[in-house]
Amino acid sequence: MSEVRKRAVRVGQLGRKYVLLILAAALVLASFSDDHNIDSRLLVHAMGIDETENGYNVTFQVFRSTGSGSDIPIDISMSNVQLIKVQAKTVTEAVEKCSSKLGREAFLGHLQVVCFGNGTDYSDPEELFSFAIKDKSVYLGVDICQAENKAEDIIMKEIKRGTMSSENLVKALKENSQKGRTVECTLLTFLSCIDSPKYTAMPVISISEQGKGDNKEPVIDITGTALISEGKTLPQRLNGEQAYGLTLLKGDAQKFTSVIEKDGRECDVRFENATTKRSLKLENGRLYYCADIDLTAALSLDIKKHSGITERELEDHISRITLESWKLSEENGCDAVGVWKYLRQRYPKLYLENREDLTLIIKSVSPRITVSCEIE
Repeated sequence: MSEVRKRAVRVGQLGRKYVLLILAAALVLASFSDDHNIDSRLLVHAMGIDETENGYNVTFQVFRSTGSGSDIPIDISMSNVQLIKVQAKTVTEAVEKCSSKLGREAFLGHLQVVCFGNGTDYSDPEELFSFAIKDKSVYLGVDICQAENKAEDIIMKEIKRGTMSSENLVKALKENSQKGRTVECTLLTFLSCIDSPKYTAMPVISISEQGKGDNKEPVIDITGTALISEGKTLPQRLNGEQAYGLTLLKGDAQKFTSVIEKDGRECDVRFENATTKRSLKLENGRLYYCADIDLTAALSLDIKKHSGITERELEDHISRITLESWKLSEENGCDAVGVWKYLRQRYPKLYLENREDLTLIIKSVSPRITVSCEIE
């Protein structure tokens, strides 16, 4: 290789090194730009939405990256959380006002929970959640719940346990849905109502205080499961057992501990390992929702020996709570079980003929529930 060619190769290699150095420097500088700096964003972890005559009161729980001595003109009631409350005609406008309030972008990629006030109109979920639909950073698994009264009361309450106050809300919702005391409702579940008859169910929560004097501490309570039909919350509400019955009917039950009375004695029974085979059948002009439920029941050794509880009694118990769930939801116009989906899949012609108003046809469906329970 000639000397000139060798020099050209060295120059080329040196040039590539310079290019790589320039690119690396650009990436480092970009990582410190305003677009990626935590101080340039409001990291929203929780939202409370209360409907008013003129729009919405929206409360934001935002991670506070600055110190407690900051001059930020907002009410700071927690060591790691800023609480921001705005009024707006739409929720999307409220998010924009939240950003302008502090001069920083409200980033929703860390959003964990959205709480609605009691009486919220859910009939237009696309408009209600337009801020999330347009933002690709929003996680579709965000938990959705309803406050016993105002959502503001939930979001503005100081809960000191954990890194973030919102984490306590999420843990309470997850724990209670996993143990069958309520049903899980996520953003994805909620947004599926856009093209559906707008039926869903969601946990209802409140915050109470336990302890005395300076030792009082807020405690999250799951007070029931709300039933939503055509965008409105029904007056009927599922208790813990009925919520478990609903999860059995839907085929997504995990475990549940129930108290069963036998000969004047109360016995704890843990139900688990549930599987449900579901189908919709049309017979002689009538629709039947068939649910074949198999599960196991665990009793303590003493109770198993002396209680005298039989598998038949446990099967009757499960049949009762599932029928109660069915009556409270399906027969009251809230298809929380999701019968409409089976109707659309199994009998599309019948579904299309009644698509504009499925309430009557849903109410006419009869349940066929069989339960098989084995005591471990």
